[in-house]
Amino acid sequence: MRVPVLLPILISVASPVLAQAPAALMACARIPGDTERLACFDAEMAKTSPEARAALEKRTADAAVAAKARAEAEAVAAKARAEAELASKSDAFGAEAITSRADRFAPPEGELQTIETKISEVLTNTSGLAVFMLENGMIWRQVDPSRLPRVRPGDEITVTRANFGGYHLNFLRTKNWALVKRVR
Repeated sequence: MRVPVLLPILISVASPVLAQAPAALMACARIPGDTERLACFDAEMAKTSPEARAALEKRTADAAVAAKARAEAEAVAAKARAEAELASKSDAFGAEAITSRADRFAPPEGELQTIETKISEVLTNTSGLAVFMLENGMIWRQVDPSRLPRVRPGDEITVTRANFGGYHLNFLRTKNWALVKRVR
């Protein structure tokens, strides 16, 4: 007969707690966002149970560790992307001027490789290098300081493309040549 006496006492003590819990849980249920709603339920459960509070604290700690690991992984990935981009830019630096040896020294397709004409006049510039005026109106300047044979107006010459993109002025009478650059 003791049980019936205790039951009304337990109900009278528990009813305010039970009445408050559904109101707070109902407030959580009205929250539209999933994450916010779940956080509200977790907080309300942590108020009523030590086990729920411990579970919430563990989930919060686990989430912080996972967020830190994600942030570190993202930082490592960003650093790797930046290093790869820098390496790519470093590899490309100056590469626009690189061509194969055959392309670099091959004359442009369809252009003359040699011209034949005569010297109309030979001058000397301030550096002591020869300047050749040709009958066709071109002017070529000697670019290397090598000694030239005696050149006279009327001497037949050919101008030929040389290796490394330069030009040779070949003296047909003496069978010598000089590296030259066109001035006009």
